[in-house]
Amino acid sequence: MGARPRPPGRVVKPLLDILQRLQDSSFSVAFVSSPSIWAYPTVLMLHTVGLAMVVGPNAVLDLRLLGAGSRLPLAALRQVFGVMWIGFAINASTGLLLFVSEAADKGTQWIFFVKLLLIALALTVAVLTKRLVFGGETDPSHPVPPRAKVLAVASLVLWFGAIIAGRLMAYLH
Repeated sequence: MGARPRPPGRVVKPLLDILQRLQDSSFSVAFVSSPSIWAYPTVLMLHTVGLAMVVGPNAVLDLRLLGAGSRLPLAALRQVFGVMWIGFAINASTGLLLFVSEAADKGTQWIFFVKLLLIALALTVAVLTKRLVFGGETDPSHPVPPRAKVLAVASLVLWFGAIIAGRLMAYLH
């Protein structure tokens, strides 16, 4: 006979306890209940700004790779990656603060993990795109390679999916 399966509650309970303790920490309680505009509302606003700084320039590059604005030299878009990484740093730090404030809820939502996966994949695509287009394999002044167009479509789909997953977190449990 095989080993008896472990009841799911024995595995999940320690994780739920950790998430609840994180959410109930003095930092989290002070952050969420602070009447200051510099607390939760500012972090939420900065999270939105960070999102715009990541997805906006990425979408511009993707659309350019797909043929929109073809009069704009592709080499001029090399600098978007710096803006994107600053935006990602803002989003990662504010996202961590927002997660801590609702850890017991968000840490158990499947859609939260879908969002994180989509973001990880989108960032991977961004790195691959940078290497392909600006990393020496191709000259940005030459026609866009077909692989770059595939990456651009994948990037747009992944970021769109991550944004939708982020919004759905408020409605799906």
